Formats: sequence, structure tokens, C-alpha cells
Amino acid sequence: MHIAVEGCCHGELDKIYETLQFIEKQEGIEIELLLCCGDFQAVRDEADLQCMAVPDKHKSMQDFWQYYSEKKTAPFLTIFIGGNHEASNYLQELPYGGWVAPNIFYLGYAGAVNYKGLRIGGVSGIFKQHDYTRGRFEKPPYTESTKRSVYHVRHMDIFRLKQLKQPMDIMMSHDWPNGIVNHGDKEKLIETKWHFERDIRTNQLGSLPSWQLLQTLQPQYWFSGHLHVKFPALVNHDADTFPPPETCKITKFLALDKCLPRRDFLQVLELPTPDNASDDLCYDAEWLAVLKETNSLMSSSYKTFILPTKGLHEKWDYSVNEAKINEVISLLGEDLKIPLNFRPDDSCLYHPEQFCYNRPVVCKVNQQTTEFCAKLEINDPLMLLLQQSDSADVSLNNSSWMTDEASEMPSAIVSNTSINPDEINLEDDDEEEEDISQEVVSEDTDKSPIPSNEEDDVAMVSSLSSMSSTEEELECGKKSTPKRPAISIAANFSMNLPAPKLPQSSTPSQASKSEARVGETFPPVTDSISVQSSGGKRSSDNDSEATEGVTAGKAKKFKRRNASFYTGPSEDETT
Repeated sequence: MHIAVEGCCHGELDKIYETLQFIEKQEGIEIELLLCCGDFQAVRDEADLQCMAVPDKHKSMQDFWQYYSEKKTAPFLTIFIGGNHEASNYLQELPYGGWVAPNIFYLGYAGAVNYKGLRIGGVSGIFKQHDYTRGRFEKPPYTESTKRSVYHVRHMDIFRLKQLKQPMDIMMSHDWPNGIVNHGDKEKLIETKWHFERDIRTNQLGSLPSWQLLQTLQPQYWFSGHLHVKFPALVNHDADTFPPPETCKITKFLALDKCLPRRDFLQVLELPTPDNASDDLCYDAEWLAVLKETNSLMSSSYKTFILPTKGLHEKWDYSVNEAKINEVISLLGEDLKIPLNFRPDDSCLYHPEQFCYNRPVVCKVNQQTTEFCAKLEINDPLMLLLQQSDSADVSLNNSSWMTDEASEMPSAIVSNTSINPDEINLEDDDEEEEDISQEVVSEDTDKSPIPSNEEDDVAMVSSLSSMSSTEEELECGKKSTPKRPAISIAANFSMNLPAPKLPQSSTPSQASKSEARVGETFPPVTDSISVQSSGGKRSSDNDSEATEGVTAGKAKKFKRRNASFYTGPSEDETT
């Protein structure tokens, strides 16, 4: 089975799907699944735009609203996680995941599903130390502060994923696991993204909880986005074992760029699947059992709290046995197929001819979540929060087939968000990339386009093994009907990941094995590889964030953290 992995979507669904369809035609393959690593931007209407933590000049409706209103249908089954630029009010309605549109599935704050024999997990958001141990206290309408904290990873999500014992095939996170750069070509990354150097040298780049999760689950693949650069790495989980086992446990890591012309935002892989595998997307029984087992640990408080810890609590292991897994399967009527119960909410449909920038933000409970929680006998985190709030009113989102019960739910329109003047303004890296693209756009006028059926849109396929210096910036919505220019994609498609530069071993025998691996493509990786881990000490106090982090108090560097500066390397020199 061929699957596609995409970095940061940023609402460019049309371009991603068009690129995949071109790849299918060009390579003579069939792509059955698309995985998106965050910044999906499931924006349904103008109210959702207000809930995205981006500067106003970058707020644009993009493509998703057409898939939500069923004007278009996703041609590929799409599974995504959340990032730090999302319509958080909509995703918060689906804390355990659900259909955001036909054929487009959100994994929730954290989650795991099964598709054709592949076990796929993910964790949404990015790591910020000061919010990591809090409960899920945010609710729409957001303040400028909670608009950001709502997408920060919580230790509850990581704790739940750590309880999984069955093998994981694929994991996704938006930000990178901390220390992953030590398992790839770190110096090449610094050459490409020189503004990462300080965080790399001090081992502050990425999420420490994600690294701990990678070490615990040891999946075959781990995909990330966020930093807008392609970076492969190999993590050998048996590197410290002596003598080394005949078969080493390897995690293949790949970070990808965002959807822009001539950028490495897409990768296609061929993975083995059972011949008799179901075509349906299915719940993961062990994950559901973990959700049920840890239901009592959930918190909706702003205050920090401690999760069960070995040595501090009598019960600290919340992993589940076969009996608890079978109990959950029984609760679902022996059917693990995820029901196709999406239905758009008429109040959230977007009408371009009637654009209303100040549409009120409504706090809603999604019936998909209500139905899921009722079957599994667990709490909806948003409903739990609203019930604990003295002034909380809630409206029903009828985006499921259970719309007959809408009259039984209280409803109220909640006023728009307030503004916190003390909040640090979120600076997006696109600002500087726009300046760069204006400087170099004239240098790339001699490229030959690939014929397309659209007159105004040149269809070309993104190079997965090279990138040029030419960059083209998306125009963003203004306080009128947002319009998005067409995007052209660069040519040449490759289905092989580039081989990362492996760390040098301290022993001659191990060094020779590492050197022999450098020229090979990725995947596959042989079972006998021995990779020396060179990860340094990791601090749990890491408070860096790629798009809004603070580094040593130098505020002017914030917006440069993710800007891409390319000097036009040759195809052989790029990663």
C-alpha cells in the first residue's frame, strides 16, 4: 500500500490533493492514505478564523470550508493531527478525534487508529513547559492567551500514549522530538536553517515529552512538521546494548516542509499490508481501553496536577490487559469500525459573498464526541469544563447523524474573544519568507511548466529529493473576502527518503557499519544496522517553540526562528 505523508498543510488541501493525483498518474501507483503532520487549519467560517493563533494578515479561508460544506470530497482518506495554527474551537469539539469532513479524520489531542493493518498514532499540538502539567481549562471564546495555550500538549496525552504496549507502526507529532537532530545530519540542518543553531547546540530544539514517547513506543516511523524543513534521521533503540542484538529496533524519523512551491512538503512510502485487511478506518481497541482506564485522571483545571508516578502512588501503571480490551470491544458491539457519522453544522457554513469578519464565536459540543463518550462510558473534556463553570452555556454542534436530540441541549451565542494587551504577539515565519520570495522570484522565470487542465494554475509535482532557491509566498486574507493565489509545484518525484548522516561510532567495528550505511536510501533499513546514539542531556525545562518561543530574551529573533533561507544548493547537495 502506498501512503503519502505531508508536513504542514496550512489549509492548502486542493494543492496537496492535486499533487498526489499527479504523482499517481506519473508513477503509475495508487495512493490510499494521506497523513498530515499538523497546521491543518480546518477553518469552516469566519468565526474559526478568529480562533487561529496567527497574525490577522495571515488569516485566510483557504480550502477546507469547501470540504466541510461537502462542495468537494477528499479524494484520499486523510488523517491529521493538530499543530499550533489551527481552528482550535472546532478541533476542541473532537478531543478524542472524529470526522471534520467526509473522508478527513482528526486524531484528537492524542490517539491511535487502525487502517489496513497499519497502526497509526499521533499527538496534537506543541510542547510548552508552563502549560504541560495543567488540565484542559480553555474554552471558546478564547482570550489571546488561551488561544495559544489550547494547542499546547498536556502530560495527560503523553501519559495515555505511554500506556500502549502493542507495537506501533506510525507515529505523528507536530513538533520534533527533542534530540532527534543527533540522529541525522545535524550540521547539514544548521547549514540550511542557521537560526536553529543555538537551540541545537544547547539541545533545546524540539519536545522532550515527544522524545520520551518515541523511546517508549519505538514505532517503525515517526513523522513531524512544524520547523518547515525536510530532515531524516534513524534512531537505533539498541545502540547502548552490548553485545548488539542481531535485529536492532529502528525508528525512521522524517520531518517535512510546508506546502509551498519547490519545497519538500510531501513524501510517498510503500508499506506492506495484509491481503485481507479491511478498507475501513477502525478504532484501536487498546487505545480505547486506555482512555476508559484513565478517564478518572482527567482535569479541566488551570492548576497543575501530578499524574500517577512510580514511587509516589500506589497505582501508577494504567496499561490494560486483554480482559479490559475485550470489555471495550463489547461496549462497541464487537464492531471497531469508526462510524461515518459526519454531518455539517448549518450555522458554520461559509458564504463567500456574505463574508463577515466579526462573526461571533460559539462554544459547542459535538455530537460525534457525545456519541463516542456515551458508548465508551467516559467524559467529554469540554462538557466537563462547561459543567464546572458557573456561567457556562453550551450550544450543540449537529455535525453528526444524532441531530434529533438538538432540542434537548441548552444553546447560547457566546460573545467574541477579549484581547490581552500583555500577550506576546505571535510572529509567523511567513513574513520573512515573503521578503525572500520577492527577491528571488525573477530568477526562476525560465522553468518549463507541466501542462494542466487549469488555465491559471500550473500543475507540477514537488521534488522530494531536491529544492531550488526560488520561493513563492501565499497571500493571506484581509478583512474582506479572502482570495488565495494559485500555487505551482516543482517537478521531479522521488519515492526514496535521503539517507541521514549517521553518528560516528567510538569503536572501529561499529564505525565501519555506520559508514557502510551512509550511501543507502531510506527506506528500507537492514535489521543488522548498528547506529551509535549521540544524544546529549535533555532538560525538561525546555520552553522553546518554533513560531513563538523565547530564546535568551532576544525578542527580535522570534519571527526568524522558522524563516527558510536557501542559497540554491544543487540537487545532490540537498536533503
